[in-house]
Amino acid sequence: MLDRERQKKKEIPSNTGRKRINLNGAIDIETFEVTIREDESINAQSTIKLFHEIESRYAQAGTIYIISDNAKYYRSKLVKEYLANSRIKIKFLPSYSPNLNLIERLWKFFRKKILYNKYYDTYEKFKNKCLSFFKNINEYTDELSTLLTENFQIIGEQISKT
Repeated sequence: MLDRERQKKKEIPSNTGRKRINLNGAIDIETFEVTIREDESINAQSTIKLFHEIESRYAQAGTIYIISDNAKYYRSKLVKEYLANSRIKIKFLPSYSPNLNLIERLWKFFRKKILYNKYYDTYEKFKNKCLSFFKNINEYTDELSTLLTENFQIIGEQISKT
């Protein structure tokens, strides 16, 4: 009986994968508010647009600190020129440390909720589901509050409490 079950052909629906959604974003670690942009591609120009949106969202803030990975577009000449007259200051994480990058934790959570084991028969349904996740991110506040913590263990370093 088991051999017959194994021999049955099963269809798994899938898409061509030729269309993709390019999202770039930032998360406010205190409020879990997300600033997300969808762009044709993620590059220096789209990053500057994201930074502009962040500055608009936090118009009353003096300095805005963004903790970032070392993607090339964050270190590009165009982005550096923009940041020279911006309220945004970037703090770069060490190379190869995605575990320290809280937005990476959010992307992983997003993929788990929206992509894993899910099939969308049209690109529009897929795109709408992705964008809807971020519009309704407050539905996940309890889960995100345990996932997006700033509590990091420092290994190999003595911390003096003087």
